[in-house]
Amino acid sequence: MGAYINRGADKSALGDFKGAIEDYIKVVTLDPKNTLALFNIGNNYKRLDDYQSAVIYYNKAFATKGGEGFYIDFTPNAFVDLSKFDVPGHEISYERAVAFYQLDSLNRAFTDFQHSISNGYTIADCYQRIGYIFVGCGQKEKACEYFQKAIDLGNEDAETDLAKYCKD
Repeated sequence: MGAYINRGADKSALGDFKGAIEDYIKVVTLDPKNTLALFNIGNNYKRLDDYQSAVIYYNKAFATKGGEGFYIDFTPNAFVDLSKFDVPGHEISYERAVAFYQLDSLNRAFTDFQHSISNGYTIADCYQRIGYIFVGCGQKEKACEYFQKAIDLGNEDAETDLAKYCKD
C-alpha cells in the first residue's frame, strides 16, 4: 500500500492527477478505510476542478475516522501506531471547505473553515476565505472584518482583498 501512496503522491506532484487517483484507488481497494488515500483522492479531484467528487471522498475520509460529528485523530504511540495512514480531521475540513466554496455551498464552507480555525489549522488563510464568503453574501462589513483578522495574523494576500473590497 505504501508504494501506491508514494507513487500517487509523486504523480500528483508531477501534475498527473488522474494517475494519482488511480494509484490511490488501488490502495482503497486493498484497504477501504485508508483515510490518507481517500483524502488524497479528494485533493486530486479538487485539483481537477471536480469539486463534487472531491467532497464525496472527503466525506469518505471522515467516515473512516468515525464520522465528522465525532472522530478520532490517531497519534503515534509506543503500543500501536495507527497514525501512518491517518489525516487529522481539521485538515479534511479545510480541504472540503475549499471544495464547498467552489460549489457555492457557502454555509458548509463557513462551517468547515470554522472547524479548522477552532483546531488552530491555517487560521489566517481560513479568515481570508471566510472574508470571501461574506463578500459572496453581500456582507461587506463582515468580509472586511475577516480580511483584517487574516492580515493581523500575517496573511499578506488579504491586504489586497481589504483594499479591493473594503474601500469606502
